[in-house]
Amino acid sequence: MNTGLLKTALLGSVLALALSAGAAHASFRVVHSFAGGSSDGASPFGGIAPAGHGGFYVATDGGGSSNLGTLTLIHKDGTASVLHTFTGGSDGQNADGTPIAWPVDGNVYGTTKFGGSAGCGTIYKYTPAQGAYRQLYAPQCAPDSAFPFSGFVDAGGALEATTSNGGDNDDGTLIFVRSDGSSGTACANSFAGRNGSNPYAGIIPASGNEYTVTTAGGTNDLGAIVEFQGFTCNTSVLHSFAGGSDGAASYGTLLSYNGALYGTTANGGSGGNLGTVFRIDPDGSNYTVLHAFQGICCGKDGSFPHSGLTLNVTDGMLYGTTINGGNSSDNGTVFKINPSTGVEKIVHSFRGSDGAHPYGGLYIKKGTIYGTAAAGGAHNLGVVFKLKT
Repeated sequence: MNTGLLKTALLGSVLALALSAGAAHASFRVVHSFAGGSSDGASPFGGIAPAGHGGFYVATDGGGSSNLGTLTLIHKDGTASVLHTFTGGSDGQNADGTPIAWPVDGNVYGTTKFGGSAGCGTIYKYTPAQGAYRQLYAPQCAPDSAFPFSGFVDAGGALEATTSNGGDNDDGTLIFVRSDGSSGTACANSFAGRNGSNPYAGIIPASGNEYTVTTAGGTNDLGAIVEFQGFTCNTSVLHSFAGGSDGAASYGTLLSYNGALYGTTANGGSGGNLGTVFRIDPDGSNYTVLHAFQGICCGKDGSFPHSGLTLNVTDGMLYGTTINGGNSSDNGTVFKINPSTGVEKIVHSFRGSDGAHPYGGLYIKKGTIYGTAAAGGAHNLGVVFKLKT
């Protein structure tokens, strides 16, 4: 028997198995490339909401018949159905917040950053059973709320979101939808300078209180981690971002996990002002920068994370996105980080053809990661993607 040929065959088999195992370990697929126009959305800045039957609701900044944004259903087979086209004026426009399918009534709720009767945004509801869209509330600008960018979070029986401006100080407010259908502005005097200002992130409940982050304000006017005490409008600052090796300008909604709060900053950090991942206890103690992003200069890391983090229960890792970095095309990444050690790893680097600049948060089900990128894809108008690790 020719042992040389046998060794070659065995080596080939081992290599084939290794390649197969590698492909099975991490696979990326574009589920849908947005095309714009009257029959599709364009430029999704928020994440996705599960719609049942393997589909997803996605709100978009552009596309639709007026090119002012859509609420779109992405079917399991990757095709798209525009559920509502935003038209501006008294209607909303630029739906940048992630929609939410609320189990309380089975309806979909979301925000538009602009449009409405005063041009300062809207709250909308979509009822899938009837295919009906309804505008619930139009902020009237300061001293009312203005410019909601975040999506809603279920905060103990009511949906809550932030607005980046409006309120008594024009530094931001909360908006809400209750189960009885009422909606409006709350906490108009909570954000102000040293108390944190201009929140783009959503609200999360944890430890009996509510928490958010801001892009400005705090002691150094570089943003803050803010606690709403006991579900009231009384706030305290847990941490003021300081820039430098500390973070600055936090856009992504916090994650409550294992007794701590985890989040990201878009700037600051020791990697050259490219952003961080941080951890803090709900009482404001033990603030720690777990990772400082290095960008493409130093090992093909990500840079400028705008989304928050999502727990993958299958591996215990926290996953997020960065809008830049990853490779020479600088189109952004999906990354994971160990919450115990701070060890970070890039899971996927976008190339443009498969998406670019992911701003929205991730949705993870049974270990499969879903998300959006605001640009790239077949038409350079963004994608919905699917990633298995």
